[in-house]
Amino acid sequence: MNKLRIYIQDRLFGILGQVALVLMGVALFLLERYRHAALIDLSSMYYYVVLACVAIIVWHTINYMRMRPYYESLLEALHSKEPLEAIYILHGEVNQEQELMKRLLINQQRMYKTKLDAIERKREIQHHFTLQWVHQMKTPLSVLDMQLQQAEERIKKGNELSVNEQSQLNRSMNEETEKLNNGLDLMLSSARLEKLELDLYVKPVELHTVIREYINRYKKLLIQYSIFPKLSGEATAATDQKWFGFIMNQLITNAIKYSKLKPGSKNLYITIDQQADTTIVTIKDEGIGIAATDLKRVFDPFFTGKNGRMTGESTGMGLYLAKEVCQRLGHTLTASSTQGEGAEFVVTIKASGIHRF
Repeated sequence: MNKLRIYIQDRLFGILGQVALVLMGVALFLLERYRHAALIDLSSMYYYVVLACVAIIVWHTINYMRMRPYYESLLEALHSKEPLEAIYILHGEVNQEQELMKRLLINQQRMYKTKLDAIERKREIQHHFTLQWVHQMKTPLSVLDMQLQQAEERIKKGNELSVNEQSQLNRSMNEETEKLNNGLDLMLSSARLEKLELDLYVKPVELHTVIREYINRYKKLLIQYSIFPKLSGEATAATDQKWFGFIMNQLITNAIKYSKLKPGSKNLYITIDQQADTTIVTIKDEGIGIAATDLKRVFDPFFTGKNGRMTGESTGMGLYLAKEVCQRLGHTLTASSTQGEGAEFVVTIKASGIHRF
């Protein structure tokens, strides 16, 4: 688009107004000449018209030369092959309106890039998690397949399994099946988390009832690894029952995962403390604990730390997702630990937090 044409189109009404003022002056000259013919000379009117037209042309020529670099950069930015960076091509602003418009566009561009980067990071996290999850799910499937094949071969050979072997096989298969169930729950929750507000039902929830359900769910594993759960306190708080259950599930399975590595009997303390408008749920285990160097990163995505490398079962997403859910619900989740003595996770539910939705 021609730069001069842009300039003229933008200032057409102003130019017409200036021409109208000149014509108004001519009309006044003619009116005065009609009233006092001897006092008004037409040459004065012609001089006024020429002088006014020259002044208008000179003014717009100077103004156009000032604006020309801005128009050139604007057209260059408009046809740039890098639209996201085009705003930085723009220069030559000659008035505050243009400067303010450039600042507005820069702010919009930065905000857009920030959101775009956040979306891209989430996409990468989800993609990486999916790949890692698929790899993790292959392990229990392989174990189950191997156990079934071994049992089938023994039966074919006529070697029936003893009661003790059947019990051990059943316990092992239950453990691998539980890993598959937890993995599927983790993946489904990860997919739903992006649109949590569409899958949210806030109501008064009996927290102790939800926690007891998950303790019963993992009763066999708790018995198998000599972990004795001790639930104390009762409270009702406004939250989403399913998502609160997801948080408890991650914290309890995490406690089991790192308590079973420690020999002997261990306790798993779950305490509910309600104070005015705040409810505190504390889950404390007597497992191997978390290294001080890892503690600050336990809620980072894909971070498994030293403990995760010991078990080989960790995806590094459970605590990350639990933290994300807490933040979305207006709750807080913190962790503390002494290596070799156990870890403690605290969920704080404030009555005002959930109402952000």
